[in-house]
Amino acid sequence: MEARHKRRPPSPDAADDAAPPNLNSLPTDLLEKIVSCLPIRDAVRTSAVSRVWRHLWESAPGLALSWDDGADPAARAADAVLARYSRAVCIFRFDYLPVPSFSHADCWVPLLAGKGVQALQLWFSKARDVEPHYMSVSIFSCRELIHLNLAVCDIPAAPSGLAGFPNLTTLYLQEVGFPESGVRGLEALIAESPLLEALTLSNLWIPEEEDEDDDGDQDYEFEAWVIQAPNLRELSIESEYDHGWQIEELPFIEQVEIRCEISGSYSSNRDFVKLLTGLARVSKLELVMPLREDNAFEGLSCTFENLKDLSLRTDFCTLPNILSTLCLLKNAPNLEKLFFEICCCNLQEFEVGVDLLNAEWTDSLFANLRSVTMELATCQSNEMHFIQFVLSKARHLQEFHVLVCEGRSRSNEELIVEIAKYRRTSPEAKVFFKTMVF
Repeated sequence: MEARHKRRPPSPDAADDAAPPNLNSLPTDLLEKIVSCLPIRDAVRTSAVSRVWRHLWESAPGLALSWDDGADPAARAADAVLARYSRAVCIFRFDYLPVPSFSHADCWVPLLAGKGVQALQLWFSKARDVEPHYMSVSIFSCRELIHLNLAVCDIPAAPSGLAGFPNLTTLYLQEVGFPESGVRGLEALIAESPLLEALTLSNLWIPEEEDEDDDGDQDYEFEAWVIQAPNLRELSIESEYDHGWQIEELPFIEQVEIRCEISGSYSSNRDFVKLLTGLARVSKLELVMPLREDNAFEGLSCTFENLKDLSLRTDFCTLPNILSTLCLLKNAPNLEKLFFEICCCNLQEFEVGVDLLNAEWTDSLFANLRSVTMELATCQSNEMHFIQFVLSKARHLQEFHVLVCEGRSRSNEELIVEIAKYRRTSPEAKVFFKTMVF
């Protein structure tokens, strides 16, 4: 019998022969473009296709280096990819980096700075009793950054004369702390990024000063600081408390969202007229209304000519809240869409009748209003009077959506019958009534 020969593994040349010849014969730059369109895991796997493809991913231009599973093996894979990738890095993204792998980020950032990274997203995982990761100062060496997105970490003080990023257009900071430089570091970071167009500040950690008021209660005050971003178009601030920020005039602002999670938790010395005046050019505004004992917007003189879409988190339980709302609405003559998120936990303190609302009427109020939504409505008398007021004044209104809470003292049938009696100036106005179920 003839001896059996062991099968040998194919040689690289044999692998090339097995690969589709029409692919191997394509120009290298075209093959690199093909690889650059793939997710990073698939791009690296192309090295097994043939000898021609073995190192293509390492020089594929614009390859997005992105990991989103937050696993330790993924962090080690990112180490290897960064060490071998020879091109400038357009995108590097790692979501939910696990606590044991936090130290990997300290190695990535200097490498990314050297590779001219343009978009960097690093989200660190939360863990009980574990301090947030303290970013390396090398983050400020990423001078080519256009987009920076950081979550659940602390940022150190910037080196002297190197506070911002000259090419940055988008800055997103979520649960980011400034323990050393405090608020001045954040202020400088924004001001020294002159091309900034979109800014999101979500639940930041900023040192506060703790004092006792006259009653012995703890009171927290934050040092005043200014957002200076002359090219800013989108601004989002979300926080449990007012962190003392002020806004310099924003001539190109288009969209603004300012949400304090606890209604009325703005600082006692917050000047809302100054705040809104700085946002006069906005076209879309979402705002948590302040709780004040007087009209927080009294004296507001600027006109919001561009404002088309307005969302307010408020209630109709107090006269100051209602007057503040009307003051803002009267200064927005081109408003088309109005949304109310009602703080349904509050009880009505003062009844505001339709006569009082009519006394606040101006020709510009509701002049171009098309759509109104009142979400989490409790249908207390002030809310019903406001619905009646809008229906009687909005000449171009097309739809009014009332989304009511469960557990009201009046039935849906009673409320629908009452609303049906309200006079409607717009012949196209329709009222949609629905109970919200949680």
